[in-house]
Amino acid sequence: MTKLKVTRFPDKMLVFGFLFVLGGVVLLLHTTGFLTAYRALWPVLPLVLGLVLLYFGFSHEGKDGHVFLGMFLALGGTVYLLMNTVLSAVALSRIWPLFMTVAGVSLLVYGHTKKEVAARASLQIPAFTITLLSFVFLGFSLNLVETDFYRFVWNWWPVLLVAFGLALIIVHFGRRDPAP
Repeated sequence: MTKLKVTRFPDKMLVFGFLFVLGGVVLLLHTTGFLTAYRALWPVLPLVLGLVLLYFGFSHEGKDGHVFLGMFLALGGTVYLLMNTVLSAVALSRIWPLFMTVAGVSLLVYGHTKKEVAARASLQIPAFTITLLSFVFLGFSLNLVETDFYRFVWNWWPVLLVAFGLALIIVHFGRRDPAP
């Protein structure tokens, strides 16, 4: 009779890898002089909690709610940690769309792991939209677009109707049962 080996903590190398990276970054901020007051480290708590929730969300038994909440906490903790250490509010006001890009790409990757077409589409369509919007906002925050945001929205808002219609069509064909 063969005995099955039960692994209680299957991805311990991944978890410890993240902990070492996080610890190294915090110590590097301290040794280079960017982190002088330890009270600036409070954002590490939501960041770590978000990473734990992402771990549970991406595990085989994970729930989709863990992924969203984990991403929210991890990105929020990262933003506040950067603001407390190396970035000023002015610099953050210029690069904030990059956090949307990270969230969108993360959801795209997570949605790709789903087996069902409808579940995959329900995650990847919003992820693609978030990523696309982050690039639009990044163009305005870095002053790469010549026109103002109001005029841009006024001219291009019908694209939302087209995108919404295409999303509905994709979901419709994704839910249909294949012909026998």
